[in-house]
Amino acid sequence: MAAPCPRWATTERLVPVPPVDPRAPQRAALRRAVLSLVAGVVLLDAIAMSVFYLAGIAHGPERVRWLFVIAWSIATAIVVMVLLRNVRRVRFQNRRG
Repeated sequence: MAAPCPRWATTERLVPVPPVDPRAPQRAALRRAVLSLVAGVVLLDAIAMSVFYLAGIAHGPERVRWLFVIAWSIATAIVVMVLLRNVRRVRFQNRRG
């Protein structure tokens, strides 16, 4: 008669395996969309600050500085609106109604 297997050598799971999350692909897509939003704003700010200082706008007339800051703000708002639309599309993609 064969000796019984030690407890550690069994093939049965002692801890139940959690089921696969059905929303994992949506969460990954949402994470990518939010990362794209943040990266877009950071990239726009880096470019705008580079232009602001390298073009000498920081030391230029006050009117030029204000116009640049207004244009920068408008560009930031447009980038956020476009990229936030992608975040919302991914977030509400599988909703019914």
